Amino acid sequence: MEGVISYRPRMGKSKLESLVKNKLHYKSVNQFIDHAVTKTLQEEFGHNPLAKKIADLVYKVVSEHSELKFVRPTSEESAEIEEIVHKTTAKRKMIPAEALLKKTKRKF
Repeated sequence: MEGVISYRPRMGKSKLESLVKNKLHYKSVNQFIDHAVTKTLQEEFGHNPLAKKIADLVYKVVSEHSELKFVRPTSEESAEIEEIVHKTTAKRKMIPAEALLKKTKRKF
């Protein structure tokens, strides 16, 4: 045990103890506070174990059952892609990736 952090509940110590021990499944207020802190930190940092497990299972199933094949586009598809690129670049000013990296000062 590294140290003690004092905590003063807004509702009062006796009311909190009563709720935690009588209404919830915790043996002590400390157990309840530890669980609440752990759960909140996991939510804040996005580390929900159940969500991660589900995402991993979905990823595994998709990667096993769907074959990805990269093919060259046909001449009609190439023309269509080029047309879309020209329309997009005409509407917006494109910034090269190198310029963006210089702005953020990151090196990859």
